[in-house]
Amino acid sequence: MKAAEAKQHGTGAFRNTDGALEWTEVALYCQREKHRLPEKHHEFINDMASRTVYGREPTPKQHQYLHSLFFKLGGKVT
Repeated sequence: MKAAEAKQHGTGAFRNTDGALEWTEVALYCQREKHRLPEKHHEFINDMASRTVYGREPTPKQHQYLHSLFFKLGGKVT
């Protein structure tokens, strides 16, 4: 089953089995690379990364902002 999912959606770290970006991986990537962004984004990124510990899902607006920062940092969906 995993092989079939990988074939259909890829094996990248940023993908769910439904093909969507995994927000927890995106948040942690942004936190690792936040030094490349203006400081005004750091508090938001740290908040999103802290949510991964407790599994608290971001709001749709927070998802959108997080993913925009991810792509701004050069993140790619593999």
